[in-house]
Amino acid sequence: MLSRLLRIWSPDLLRPIIRLLMRARITPNQLTLAGLVLAIFAGVLAAIGSLSLAALVLLLSGFLDALDGELARQSDSQTPFGAFLDSISDHYGDFAVYLGIAWQMQRSGEHATVLLTLVAMFGSLVGSQIRSRAGMMGLDTKDVGIFTRAERIIVFVLGLLTGFLVPAIALLAFANNLSALQRLRHIAFNATKSAHAQS
Repeated sequence: MLSRLLRIWSPDLLRPIIRLLMRARITPNQLTLAGLVLAIFAGVLAAIGSLSLAALVLLLSGFLDALDGELARQSDSQTPFGAFLDSISDHYGDFAVYLGIAWQMQRSGEHATVLLTLVAMFGSLVGSQIRSRAGMMGLDTKDVGIFTRAERIIVFVLGLLTGFLVPAIALLAFANNLSALQRLRHIAFNATKSAHAQS
């Protein structure tokens, strides 16, 4: 939901920053890797209990994630490998944060929250797998589902900053899996419609 709005407004808002990046000859892939390093660092910070700092680092990582795609579009340097690298980096970055939070919850004796964290991580992984397999079928699910990475980062950041981490993880566990099911329903509906149209 939020990602769709960002794709509409971000080109104009980010254009001055994109111009500076282009003048500095910074590439989209460099931004992608920098965002990945920051996300992993955020996960480490969460694991050792520096939750507020983890939130700020994760927010910066998310900002770089928004910049890399916009830089690729505005500099006309989009490539299949760049999209692949961005997707893989997003997954590794997300997993680092999930694992960091799970480690911190385990240390704190919050075993139920550890389980919720794993459920949230599973929903995120399955949603991405469904989107990937749908792409092989010629179906685009980019705009399907109530939660995308942008929403996940915002919930992470708010949970880490405010101390309401358990409700944030519970929300992610629910919303990530609901989004995956929404994509699955979308694919099933469109695949069935396509089969009927061909028969």
